[in-house]
Amino acid sequence: MDDRERYGLTADEILYLSAGLGMDKFYGIPDRLSSLSRQALQMRVLEIQDSLSQKGYLQSDFDGNMQTDSMLLQMLAACGDNDGFLCFEYCLGGSTQTGRLYFIKGESVYKMTPEENLYRFAPVAWEEMKAEVFGALAWKETEEAAEFPFTILQRDLEKAARLAGRSAQKKAEGVLLEAGAGICMTETILAGMTGGADFYSLLFFDSQTEESPGLSIQFLQGKILAAMEYETVNDEDCVRFRELERKELDALLEKGFVMLGAASRTARQGIEFA
Repeated sequence: MDDRERYGLTADEILYLSAGLGMDKFYGIPDRLSSLSRQALQMRVLEIQDSLSQKGYLQSDFDGNMQTDSMLLQMLAACGDNDGFLCFEYCLGGSTQTGRLYFIKGESVYKMTPEENLYRFAPVAWEEMKAEVFGALAWKETEEAAEFPFTILQRDLEKAARLAGRSAQKKAEGVLLEAGAGICMTETILAGMTGGADFYSLLFFDSQTEESPGLSIQFLQGKILAAMEYETVNDEDCVRFRELERKELDALLEKGFVMLGAASRTARQGIEFA
């Protein structure tokens, strides 16, 4: 096994080690420990320590003190106190949704990949991260339909999804058309609901910026390319769909990577001038 791929941790193990580093949460990791009673938590901590010891990540010295793999702690510390991150998820034509997180700390990039009950950590190069992301984007030929944008209530979109899931395609189609969707847009959204279209979600986040720190890009690739943008209208959660051109999408993706690069540079400059 590649030495850099050797770290495989459960969610509880990550939270336990992160707590020792002073973190009260870890992005992308579900917290099942804080809801435990004091006694149950103590028992769970012993189980976690035993599991980490069996993996070779935690060892006792001659005095009985617990020592954790220093490289693992360094990696978790960088991920928890990151300068920025990219959360990338996708589902290709009905396959299982998959994804990964890339944490940026200074000039370093660390990848966290969910794998069954484990999260695997590995350092990657900046260009390797970009190559993996762009390599996962399975571009297909789509039509240009000149569809008008439309906004639908989240609850109505969920209703259409439930109908589509029960094979009530005509009723689901009616919900979308009534909300203002065009024919090609309706076909693409329904295909996304039933596994006939590809879904991609990318969240670029600059931890160094307080105003507008994130750039979210979600889109469907079916008959057309359709962007999904979440917004609130009259205190109601809504989703706005609009047709995308490939060149606009490429520009948005590049903008996201520029954002992460700026976060990394800002962090390095802060260290230099500290």
